[in-house]
Amino acid sequence: MPAKVPQLGDADQLNANLAKFDHLVVLMMENRSFDHLLGFLYEQESPNLFIPSDDPIFRGVSGRSDLGNYDSQSPPLWHPVVRAPYATLTDMTRPFPDPGEEFYPHMNHQIYGQDNVPSELDRLPGSAPMSGFVTDYLRVYNEKGKHFRAGVSDEQLAREIMSCFPPQATPVLSGLARSFAVSDSWFASVPSQTYTNRSFLHAADSSGFVHNANYAKWSQNRARTIFEHLADKFPGEKGFRIYWDKADKFPITRLINRPLYDSCFDDSFVDMEQFKQDCASGTLPAYSFIQPRILIHNNDMHPAFFPSQNADSSILAGEDLIAQVYDALRTGPSWERTLFVILFDEHGGTYDHVPPPTGAAPPYAELPYPLEQGFRFNRFGVRVPAIFISPFIEPGTVIRASGPTPFDHTSVIKTLCLRFGLPSLTDRDRAAPDFTSVLTRPLTAPRKETPTFLPRPHIPPTLQEARLAPLSGIQNAMFGLLSKHKGMAPRNFQNLGEALDHFF
Repeated sequence: MPAKVPQLGDADQLNANLAKFDHLVVLMMENRSFDHLLGFLYEQESPNLFIPSDDPIFRGVSGRSDLGNYDSQSPPLWHPVVRAPYATLTDMTRPFPDPGEEFYPHMNHQIYGQDNVPSELDRLPGSAPMSGFVTDYLRVYNEKGKHFRAGVSDEQLAREIMSCFPPQATPVLSGLARSFAVSDSWFASVPSQTYTNRSFLHAADSSGFVHNANYAKWSQNRARTIFEHLADKFPGEKGFRIYWDKADKFPITRLINRPLYDSCFDDSFVDMEQFKQDCASGTLPAYSFIQPRILIHNNDMHPAFFPSQNADSSILAGEDLIAQVYDALRTGPSWERTLFVILFDEHGGTYDHVPPPTGAAPPYAELPYPLEQGFRFNRFGVRVPAIFISPFIEPGTVIRASGPTPFDHTSVIKTLCLRFGLPSLTDRDRAAPDFTSVLTRPLTAPRKETPTFLPRPHIPPTLQEARLAPLSGIQNAMFGLLSKHKGMAPRNFQNLGEALDHFF
């Protein structure tokens, strides 16, 4: 029988749960959907606890023979969801080439099967069919991918984009999801790319920007962030720290949020060695945000853009990072007072079967900026993995929002605001549900065991190999924005090493 959640009044339960953590730690990875990484999570067993308990069915792909997409042949061929192979290092870099991730045309097409989607919600289908993953991926391959991976059949490409990894492929991520909690109903804030969703994570707004490009515009993203609220509330760096790998040379979080350009925040950006020291000394701030490596030797789980990235852009590199963060937290003195959340910014074109909800609250009733591509920020992006780790979480928990508004990235802001008595930033995070209901164990009875998980072996490329790689889309975005920030003319680079030498 599934475990039952203690029943208290809503306000009493909220306050009781808020008292169970002093430190929120968020690690946001890149470009994987829920089904793609966790769809088979409960293939062999069932969760122990559903929150709320009214729909005790895990929303994955196991046992489903009805899930798939048609291609555009005549007559069209059906491509079902399949288990992804995972035995080799190459398997763990798929799909390759990288799927389309822009709002227009790619995400529109993946979700609705068409490039042009009405901005008015009443003109949309009642439920998004999630029918365009195969046709969009074949388009991406034919337009640019075949230059990097020639001679692959449409059938093979369709199979790769419809592949979902079993738990054995990701022992750390899947192990944490089953040993603690996972949400099978967490959606990206916007059906688009990295910059927009990472901006919504901390500002519940993106100044109207939907696409990464034109990159320089992000230097004008002046939306107020939760970081300023935390800095106002707490002295020094006790409010927040942003931890990043110095191999990246600069933190993307700072580049896309104009308020963080202020030199008063310089000491809040520290490296991953400092994170391990803060864990060991019990000096984590109220909010810790961890940025994976995105620029070089990336461990963000982003699919590869070029053949030379195949050994580098691996799910296994991300698994190793997650294990390092978890181990640093669980062995530190603040473990019992820490809530650790693993998220993904967007699905990046990988398959998911659950239609994203519409009716998302725009940041403002009257949006004070031009609408890029006519998007009104009134619907969510595709479902992504969300894992919650704390001594106050029962093993095998599946959590969803209790009301009609689902979890999205602004639920992080909502939870921080409730825990630390901060005002909302925009209408979006004001409407968002918090996720403190995941903390179901009594304050007096935290779990004493801390399960361990061993990442699978991963062999990264040499530094020279990484430097010779052409720039990916996200790397072009980062260097384009860095040029703007430094007042330098943008230019094209032959490879990553040339760009690094130019700037540093």
